[in-house]
Amino acid sequence: IPLGAASLVIALVSSVPAIAATSGMVSGQGALSSDPRRNFSVSAKINADGTASGHATLINKAFTGGNGKAPYLLQLDIKCGKMVDANTAIFGGTVKRTNDPSLVDTVYFSVQDNGEPGAAKDKVSRAYFFDNDPATTGDPALCLGATLTDLPLETIVSGNINVKS
Repeated sequence: IPLGAASLVIALVSSVPAIAATSGMVSGQGALSSDPRRNFSVSAKINADGTASGHATLINKAFTGGNGKAPYLLQLDIKCGKMVDANTAIFGGTVKRTNDPSLVDTVYFSVQDNGEPGAAKDKVSRAYFFDNDPATTGDPALCLGATLTDLPLETIVSGNINVKS
């Protein structure tokens, strides 16, 4: 996918492993790159049972959506979350709004808070879609089985991410 977000089929469809019950809060915004600019924002509450609520937005000025207009826009409703450690979280969510009808699947991503200021320290992954088939939809709860190997982090160039467990 030219979006720079590879498809991800998390091979844990049959079961979701138990994780330590940890709740948390994540908020932040910034840019993953400066040329072309890829902006993101996230605000979510993670419950100890792995459910989560919140929203995330991605605007990628380097990619044209299926409607032929740039920038690419993706808005997510976050449904799943897990705290990897005290400053890192993984999320799964469903597409709320996009300008590319071929990219409407479940999305997974990760964030990491590495102190203040966030620029050049904090990290976020790219958005990873369940698969390349718009006729199927992955389960956001698969985020509970995802690892940072599945959702590799990249250092942000501007902004700040706050993770509280």
